[in-house]
Amino acid sequence: MDRAARRLARARKDARRFARDARRLAARHARQLGAARAEIDAAAEEVERAAEEGTSERLSTALRALDAQWEAHLARRARPLWREYAESTLAAVLVALTLRGFVVEAFRIPSGSMVPTLLVGDHIFVSKLAYAIRVPFTHLRLVELGVPRRGDVIVFENPLDPTKDYVKRVVGVPGDVLELREQVLVVNGVPQPRSASGELAYEERSDVTGAVFNDTCRRYREALARGELTRPDGEAAADAEASWQSGAAAGVATYDVLQCRRARLAQTEGPFEIVRPGHVFVLGDNRDRSADSRGEGGWQVPLDHIAGRATLVFWSWGDGGGLLGDRRGPRIERLFKRIE
Repeated sequence: MDRAARRLARARKDARRFARDARRLAARHARQLGAARAEIDAAAEEVERAAEEGTSERLSTALRALDAQWEAHLARRARPLWREYAESTLAAVLVALTLRGFVVEAFRIPSGSMVPTLLVGDHIFVSKLAYAIRVPFTHLRLVELGVPRRGDVIVFENPLDPTKDYVKRVVGVPGDVLELREQVLVVNGVPQPRSASGELAYEERSDVTGAVFNDTCRRYREALARGELTRPDGEAAADAEASWQSGAAAGVATYDVLQCRRARLAQTEGPFEIVRPGHVFVLGDNRDRSADSRGEGGWQVPLDHIAGRATLVFWSWGDGGGLLGDRRGPRIERLFKRIE
């Protein structure tokens, strides 16, 4: 193909694009254009026909006619390319902010306090509609949608330091009294059953020196009753079992916890202050290495400090990653893992 033929082919292609843009813009502003839209469409159709089968003279004449229509009716309505991109970007940002403010937010796990449920380097989704619709970035709750239940994993502002977000498990709701007896969770005098499930080796970071070290801890499968737990009538194990079964009728949260210290005979933590109205009591699943409601005099989490419920691990990077699980990298087996 010689140079003249290539120029004509390019001109036909550009003409068809011009006609398509004119039609699209005219359709977008059809109400304002009124009868002029039909003239624009007719001029665009002639350009398309001339580009397909007409001579170069016919194409030139058709383009001049369409250009006149463009200048008369469309030029002031056409948006420059930078504005198209800016508006698209702004729309995407607004959607992202709306989702983050009202629906879902991502959160990165920075510490091992929730091992084995959540590992350092996990990235999780937090459902912000689990309990309430809130004014974004405030504590103001517009619409109540539910309340946290025992067993929920929540993300919240630390009531002692609102600049820090924590992720822990709810183990106590208003009216509950919590304690640990030989590291067994006891709610209102009712021990929550747990069974040994082996050991877990994992990487931990010293709170004092910041140095990384490996540790192996005992793992237990805990079953936490979600329903009302009334204090047993007597001291017999059967009385406690009956109370647990009654609370379990409303559901049971089962999950793994770690025990890294040896439990001493008759060792207890608590009982802690009764959980106040509008608050919850939280623990980390890594019970011996978690800053939670047991510390600083027994702090509790106000409901208006809760950002939402942790629902899903969508990404994970750290030790045990890679294709063979022998180095740092993506932990494939944790991707899209539901949080118990």
